[in-house]
Amino acid sequence: MIYDIIGSLLSRYLGFEYVWWAFGSFIIYGVFTSYIDQNNGLTLALISAFSLGVFDGTVGLLIADKLKATIREKDREVIKINFSLIIQMGIIAVIMGLIAVLAF
Repeated sequence: MIYDIIGSLLSRYLGFEYVWWAFGSFIIYGVFTSYIDQNNGLTLALISAFSLGVFDGTVGLLIADKLKATIREKDREVIKINFSLIIQMGIIAVIMGLIAVLAF
């Protein structure tokens, strides 16, 4: 959540596209999943990664919207919060997390 707040504010005041902030989210997914895997096992790690992606796909995007992050109009349609986007974000988080677990 702090990451989304910082990204939204920087995007707004420095004028860069908020969507570029997603790469940092991918790193967070990987580190988070690797940590959970090392301490609690792969199953819980992947469930946790999915949950983090869902959280990011809902609360993270709401924060970006409320703080008026710089998002192009055509991108606003793509990242409109809906069931499909939320599931996609969860799956992306699982994939990034699994890559990190396998790599490290």
